Amino acid sequence: MLEPAIHLLNRAKQEGYAVPALNFHNLEILQAIIETAEKEHSPVILQISPIYLEKIGRTAAAAMAREAAREAKIPVALHLDHSNSLEWIRWALAHGFTSVMLDASALPLTENIALARQTAELAHEHGATAEAELGHIGGVEDSRETGADPKKLLADPGEAAKLVQESGIDILAPAVGTAHGLYKFPPKIDFRLIEELAVALNIPLVLHGGSGISNDMVREAIRRGITKVNVGTELKVTWAKSMAETLINEGEPWKVAAKAREAIGRVVAQKILMCASVNRA
Repeated sequence: MLEPAIHLLNRAKQEGYAVPALNFHNLEILQAIIETAEKEHSPVILQISPIYLEKIGRTAAAAMAREAAREAKIPVALHLDHSNSLEWIRWALAHGFTSVMLDASALPLTENIALARQTAELAHEHGATAEAELGHIGGVEDSRETGADPKKLLADPGEAAKLVQESGIDILAPAVGTAHGLYKFPPKIDFRLIEELAVALNIPLVLHGGSGISNDMVREAIRRGITKVNVGTELKVTWAKSMAETLINEGEPWKVAAKAREAIGRVVAQKILMCASVNRA
């Protein structure tokens, strides 16, 4: 069942669990996400970024994800992740996406708010969900490379309230100490900040950079107010390892793909369990 992300997230917020938001990069990962979510009776958010839409072929990628979501036996939202332009937002909404994100977090707050407002207006015209980001999440090495104080990269509660109130977005991805990619050093998540934002904003909050974070840390983040947990890199790495191992002894494409789906499915099942979304569909 294809649904707006906010429908899945509002229930999760009320009942104290999170919805796993999983990035797909090809057909095998997409199939593994849906198949596993159905087995675990879990809602799920399918995500894809513009770069992978371009690499796969935007129309084909949107079509296969949209149809897989519609035929799924569990609630599925289709989300455009980390887009950088309103053109992508318009395109995604016209092609059946039920949730969209325009990441303007690197811009001044006023510009972030203006773009978030336009994103929300466009999304709501289509009955879809709008997500924005605040603070600097970036890659795992960003603060070390730039010498920036990690605390200064986190979302400011006052700015977060202003962004939410003036833009009309449905969900917010605040920088709370996580990063995209796999971690070389343990992340330092500001759980107090998550709780402060959850109370002040009263909308679903998103944890970006969920690959490689311990289950205990993610569960604590959910307890403090996180409702959507993004995972992408772990699925890519799992696919690559499975393909490399299987191709050595197997030349039949469908058999190689089946092994990859099995491996990815195990990771997806772990993330669903971590989010406590089993049997929430």
